[in-house]
Amino acid sequence: MSGLDKFMPRIELSYTSYFIVVYSLCLIPALAIAMLALRDRWSEEKQLRGCRKLGLRAQSNLADERDTKYRGGTESAKDEHGNNTWRVKSLWIFPVKSCRGIELNRGTVVSTGMEYDRQFSFAQLRSPFPVSADTPKSEKAAHQWKFITQREFPLLARVETEVWVPDPSSSTYSTKEPFVQSGGALVMTYPFEEDGWRGLLPRLIATFGGSEPHKSVTIPFSPTAEQIKTNGYTMEQMTIWKDSPEALNMGASLPPELKFSIGVRNPLALFRVATEHERQVFRCAPRKEQLGYQPITGFADAYPLHILNLASVQDVATRLQEGAPKLSALRFRSNIIITGPGKYIEDSWKRIRIGEYIYYVTCRTTRCKLPNTDQNTGVKHPVEPEKTLKSFRCIDEGAAEKACLGMQMVPALEESKIKVGDLIEVLETGEHYYIK
Repeated sequence: MSGLDKFMPRIELSYTSYFIVVYSLCLIPALAIAMLALRDRWSEEKQLRGCRKLGLRAQSNLADERDTKYRGGTESAKDEHGNNTWRVKSLWIFPVKSCRGIELNRGTVVSTGMEYDRQFSFAQLRSPFPVSADTPKSEKAAHQWKFITQREFPLLARVETEVWVPDPSSSTYSTKEPFVQSGGALVMTYPFEEDGWRGLLPRLIATFGGSEPHKSVTIPFSPTAEQIKTNGYTMEQMTIWKDSPEALNMGASLPPELKFSIGVRNPLALFRVATEHERQVFRCAPRKEQLGYQPITGFADAYPLHILNLASVQDVATRLQEGAPKLSALRFRSNIIITGPGKYIEDSWKRIRIGEYIYYVTCRTTRCKLPNTDQNTGVKHPVEPEKTLKSFRCIDEGAAEKACLGMQMVPALEESKIKVGDLIEVLETGEHYYIK
């Protein structure tokens, strides 16, 4: 026996114990493989009959958003060879206000903005005294549904959204399918972990899959009259900023634990835009006499579309205080992200062409604290990028106390098309004055 061996304990296993140890070592990877297969099977079962899911199937077009090649930009849309270098880099829709968005390669622009964009909003019931979901409607007269955003509830950023649309090429397509009848479906997935043994398997699957336990809820995108009645949806007023439009309260379909996942304590509901009660846009927007229609919006803050220049975002990123998180364009939740123009050149745009279609650039976008929230984690930085933006981007006399980044737009037509790679041409420039 060597000098080292005498200090090492001898472990003698019976045949039974030896078999258990070997069996366990073999069983663990087998269980891991089975769990991953089960996760994939569950994913396949999420396919909605008669529909297809919107969104990219490949890497995000913003994967290289921090590349310094986008920082410089040019003063003119054309390079020395006469080629247009200003293009659409990335397109986004946010079906549920303040929740995670969906990236597209192409889309349709309608009078309210990008099709499917901000058609839903969460709201909480605000009241001077407590109520419950079962409180008679007559007693709710003093109570008010008010929209919520990441400004107060940053964990909304962790609610993932999917939009499924009817697909006649699907093998399961039928006009009798419920989600075909409703023009598609909205799927919301949110972090959730059940206590005790019920949450054990989801926790294990999530661990092996590199994710976290979650749950999903699926609702009709544009419910039919029959679906509204069957599901107990109701038309109610919901306050969003200065407006209180009638909208469809679909809260009856929400699982009770969802509100705790996003940090809401009051009664929570999900509202759907009612097309007959869409909000008309005035302020800086062109009028019906000029467009042929009065601009409208769903649950966007103020205007149908938002455009953002990546060079401007990169410039802000270079100015952030030391230790601030890396800045992503996604924090500004824009529909259209572009590359090519030099930083802040968009500030003076009044009318542009994207692809084959014209858009009115109505005003600058004033910024609040929402971009301080990381759109992946829901973690809110105490000051950045708001502090840096306010240090040099309070540039609009109409909102002198507000920092500005990005521009608000109105489509010239009630329906047009847009895609990644579309060229951008500036047709008119001028001064902007923000109207509150």
